[in-house]
Amino acid sequence: MQLGARIQQLLNEQGITQYKLATDLHLNPSTVNGYIRGRRLPDCLTLSEIARYLGTNVDYLLGNSSLKVYPQLSLNDQETLLLNNYRSMHSSQKHILEELSYALLLCDEHNHRSGRHV
Repeated sequence: MQLGARIQQLLNEQGITQYKLATDLHLNPSTVNGYIRGRRLPDCLTLSEIARYLGTNVDYLLGNSSLKVYPQLSLNDQETLLLNNYRSMHSSQKHILEELSYALLLCDEHNHRSGRHV
């Protein structure tokens, strides 16, 4: 689904008109119509404002994610550090870490079933 179709879908779901979106975000209604018809593309700031206004994220609007809203997770400092480290890794390193975490979970599950505590 294209950007314009996603914007229109969210407008329909929320009962918001293109005109209301345009006036609330201080845009020309013909500009918003151009986004929806695929004749224009919003700049980064406007795209972010549209996403926030519609209660979604830019990735969803651009078709990079099927999640309209990212789940909000509360992370402690250690979890934040791990996540930041993961995000800075090369894809091959990420794959190794993912496999290792899966193996550790399987090991823990096996030990739990056998009554051993490590």
